[in-house]
Amino acid sequence: MMRRLRNSFLVTLVYLLISNIGNLTFGISPRYSWTTTLWEALFFFIFVFLIQQFRKK
Repeated sequence: MMRRLRNSFLVTLVYLLISNIGNLTFGISPRYSWTTTLWEALFFFIFVFLIQQFRKK
């Protein structure tokens, strides 16, 4: 369980960094907001955490 949480957190952190760097670099969103990307990262964390239970051991 702790391994799943750690892996989910690390992948989410990478996702958050890439999404914010991409948003700053390419200016995709006219209104840049860390709050929006934090919500996206939260849902991504939940998705990654739940999908890990289907991975073969």
